[in-house]
Amino acid sequence: MMARARRRVFPGRNEQVAQARRFVGRVLDGCPVTDEAVLCVSELATNALLHTGSRAGGKFEVIVQHGESWARVAVCDEGSPITPAARALDSVSEDGRGLGLVALVADRWGQCGDEYGRTVWFELRWDAPEVPAIAREPGPCVGRIG
Repeated sequence: MMARARRRVFPGRNEQVAQARRFVGRVLDGCPVTDEAVLCVSELATNALLHTGSRAGGKFEVIVQHGESWARVAVCDEGSPITPAARALDSVSEDGRGLGLVALVADRWGQCGDEYGRTVWFELRWDAPEVPAIAREPGPCVGRIG
């Protein structure tokens, strides 16, 4: 069973990262991976504001889906010519840890898009005897912000 996707568009301002966290927390309230999802969306929304066209007057969108034993969250931004990549985590870096943290916490993550719009997504799973078919499919590439 898959719940309908919940979506929300946020203005490209720093204080909206907290709003994105609250949105994900509300949608996934009661899920065993809510805290992990809130942490990961915070990293992805922050990256959207730091590294893409979503900053300074732009916007980003958060999309949340979940089923009986999985949750998927995507952050769609206004694009960048630089492809996001997870860096190795170390004890001295003061930045550049966001995607590394997402890669560590999430069961799966990925990205698609270009300088005109990009989606970065992650999946979290819990106590599933069998992974649902939807979770085995490639992650979402949902296109441009509407």
